[in-house]
Amino acid sequence: MPVQSYYRRAIALALLLAPALASAQSKPIAAPGSFVPQGAVAYGASGAAATPVTPTTPLPVMTRGESFQLVTANAPAAAVALVGGAYVFSQLCTNYGSIALRYRGPDGATMTTLVSKTAADSGGGTVFSFGTNAIVDAVVSGTTGCNATLARMP
Repeated sequence: MPVQSYYRRAIALALLLAPALASAQSKPIAAPGSFVPQGAVAYGASGAAATPVTPTTPLPVMTRGESFQLVTANAPAAAVALVGGAYVFSQLCTNYGSIALRYRGPDGATMTTLVSKTAADSGGGTVFSFGTNAIVDAVVSGTTGCNATLARMP
């Protein structure tokens, strides 16, 4: 058998086997575990499976407001945990000493004063930004008839 026929047969065999080999070697690209490929937009809790954003699973949007009555009739309420975002602190007292909005400091125990008010709010309150799970409360000193709220801005 001439050498050329061997080459022709080898090339024909390679051409016949190429699609079979390609289909056997090509596997779908998938990230390990529950991870989403890096090019996809996804959301989910830390340590949980990521949910890719699609028309059937859009980004979740918080539609509910959040409002806390921190002081009622001069009696402070217990500290509260916030969802996070922008909040309006509004307060009004019959007689002023001071009312302070406080947050839990980085040590996890100390309540640190964020703002202290000694007069009524003008313009509807003061806007503050808080991180997720921030702990806040309000304390009053020398006031009468005091009420204070902290409301999340949508």
